[in-house]
Amino acid sequence: MAAIATFNLPQTVPFSDFKVSIIEKILGLNSMNLLSAINDLLTKNSPQEPELKPYTIDEINQMIDESLEDIKAGRVYTTEEVDKKMRAKYKWLK
Repeated sequence: MAAIATFNLPQTVPFSDFKVSIIEKILGLNSMNLLSAINDLLTKNSPQEPELKPYTIDEINQMIDESLEDIKAGRVYTTEEVDKKMRAKYKWLK
């Protein structure tokens, strides 16, 4: 999923006035390409409720069993190893 850009919103303008000013700017546009891009942006990045559902007891038990098998097989990392990998992958963690 693409990151949503954030902007410094004017703190002195009431929210409703800010929305109206944006709508007025959109109404004044004459470019179908620009309107299409705005529509795509609003459609693709609109907040959507994720479809979350609780795990069943069977699913939880299966995850526990798989985790225990991983531990027995040595498929584990120390916190130091995880920290090192995360810092290498995400430079902003340093």
